[in-house]
Amino acid sequence: MTMNHRTIALSATAISLAVLGTVGMAFSSIEPQDIPGFSPRAEALGRPMDDHGPDSSYGDLSVFDAISEIGPDQGYDQPYCDDHAALATRLAQDFGEHARVKSPLAGNRSVALWASDAQGTWTALYTRADGVSCVVSSGMGWESGANPLALLKSEGLLNAG
Repeated sequence: MTMNHRTIALSATAISLAVLGTVGMAFSSIEPQDIPGFSPRAEALGRPMDDHGPDSSYGDLSVFDAISEIGPDQGYDQPYCDDHAALATRLAQDFGEHARVKSPLAGNRSVALWASDAQGTWTALYTRADGVSCVVSSGMGWESGANPLALLKSEGLLNAG
């Protein structure tokens, strides 16, 4: 049996479609929570405080003072808060972020900016008087030498109380 170019091309196309269909079905059966590092909390709300409506500015940190459950005990509808040391470790290990600036607030509280030159990510943290820190804002586009105070100001977090 001899095969001409048309038969070979049709056979190759059929095999390719069969393989692609199988791979496509396999990937479509993967649920987001099955992906290592997936965080439903991050996916659910976007930026912290987005679900508090347009009347809540990013500088209104009292929203975070009312959060009573932290870390793994938190519900997925809450901004992420944890013990400061645990959150700092996570930012360093998972994102390569390090503290760039810390701005003290009244009542033994503070706002800090963490950022990664390598990944270009940044995270603004609010630390309460009880030592619990909360992610109040985050983003991409951090560059080495950028002004961390200017970024905190643009997020409405300086002079926050």
